[in-house]
Amino acid sequence: MDEVIQDAAHYLQVYDIDLIYSWTPREYRLLVKGAQHREIDEYERMARSAMFNRYASNAKHAKEKKMFDADKARKRLDAGDKKYKDSKVINLQRYRKAKKAMELYLANQSKKGG
Repeated sequence: MDEVIQDAAHYLQVYDIDLIYSWTPREYRLLVKGAQHREIDEYERMARSAMFNRYASNAKHAKEKKMFDADKARKRLDAGDKKYKDSKVINLQRYRKAKKAMELYLANQSKKGG
């Protein structure tokens, strides 16, 4: 039982013994699991922050919308999309250039007769 109280204090910041004892074992496990997920999310946010800082310090023309489009995320959240956090701008310029180059290459190959 000591471990339950220690984990409740550590993960949940709950120190009221009566409150801890009032939880069912299932409620306790779910609360601790939720707290652990919150900790993982915090590490993920720190990693993204580090990547954003790296991008912003190295990019010639760093813009907030290139890293994360908050307006798009808000619209997706309001629409009920669960992956609203993935609202980053995808740059298709390289893809289009590569596709055009490949089409030119294939057109030249077919003119040569193979």
